[in-house]
Amino acid sequence: MKSRQVKQWMAFLLAMGLVLSALAGCGKQSKESSEANASVGDSSEVSQEESSQAESSDADSAAEDVDGELVFDYTLELEYATGFHVDYYKGGYIMFTAGSEADRQFLIVPEGKSVPKDLDASVSVLQRPIDRILMSSSGMASLFAAFGGLDHIKLVSTDIDGWYVEDVVKKMEAGEISFSGKYKEPDYEMITANNIQLQVDTTMVNSYPEVLEKYTELGIPYIVETSSKEDHPLGRVEWVKLWGIICDMEEEANAYFEEQKAIVESVTSAEKSDVTIAMFYTTSSSGKCYVRNGGDYMAKMIDLAGGKYNLADLNPDKTGTSTVTFEELYASIQDTDYIFFVSFSDKYTTLDEMIAGNELYASCKAVKEQHVWYTSADFTQSTAAIGSIIKDMNDIIASGGTITTEHLIKME
Repeated sequence: MKSRQVKQWMAFLLAMGLVLSALAGCGKQSKESSEANASVGDSSEVSQEESSQAESSDADSAAEDVDGELVFDYTLELEYATGFHVDYYKGGYIMFTAGSEADRQFLIVPEGKSVPKDLDASVSVLQRPIDRILMSSSGMASLFAAFGGLDHIKLVSTDIDGWYVEDVVKKMEAGEISFSGKYKEPDYEMITANNIQLQVDTTMVNSYPEVLEKYTELGIPYIVETSSKEDHPLGRVEWVKLWGIICDMEEEANAYFEEQKAIVESVTSAEKSDVTIAMFYTTSSSGKCYVRNGGDYMAKMIDLAGGKYNLADLNPDKTGTSTVTFEELYASIQDTDYIFFVSFSDKYTTLDEMIAGNELYASCKAVKEQHVWYTSADFTQSTAAIGSIIKDMNDIIASGGTITTEHLIKME
């Protein structure tokens, strides 16, 4: 009986072993099947991704392959500048307008690409690389220096002793940049010998139309830049984007603009003050005084720095300066808290010199309280440093008028 029970028990264990073995086999097969299916799914997803990437790559290649025709892509969005416009086309072509002659178009043609057929005769063609520029605008030269684009400038209209942009001075000392005559009396022989591709000038050249006519005769495209007419200080700085495009250094130029923008934003987030500030320059030889219009970028710099421009109501819709008599100037500044004196023509560096220039200064509140600053020698060439200058103004206001800064030096 006992032997029979043992046999039955052994038979039961054997049967259970077979069942468990079968179940294990099914589980393994199911797992392998699942893994196989998952593998197939991954393969499908990878295939779709690769296909999408391939299509994108093909589209990019097709865009780059565009040659000899203009296929519009997109327009550059500007935040502050209004004096230039840029359109991008497939294949690396770029069309832009800039300056006082906004109806004149410039087409940048990529290296190795051909000029589009049937292009309007009025379009000036700039073939890359564009590395032979004549720069007659010192303010714009400072922007080139800021993003590392001075290698693209070969000639300038200011001699070495008139420069305050250190990198330009170094280039001239090394013979990499040369003086080619003043903007109103260019050395055309030297300009043609250097195969200049583009000339950049300020609006001052408009008083000498024969100069521009000569550039046209020589087939040299020119831009009369109007950055000084931008009503927002960062509008002037944003011209760096155009020069970055021309030099094929957009990333560097855009990065510099963002740096200056960040400086201004850090200042404008500060609390506003009630400090009134006058900003002007004088020419004793002619007896004329030049005050900033209410809509000028320098008036806006004072506002951004947290101050109040004393002549904010003077031509609030105009940039640039207005000419006034000294008596009119005195009436506007006698009760002003601070004076930022622009050392452009008269170059006062002390209060005694200023009073010697005109004794009426002595009775001005800012002079009596020693709240007068003159601009540094490089001020008029420091378009690239506008953000930093606004911060200097803000630091002076925040200090209660006790400090000297890099660009605004306190008169004693």
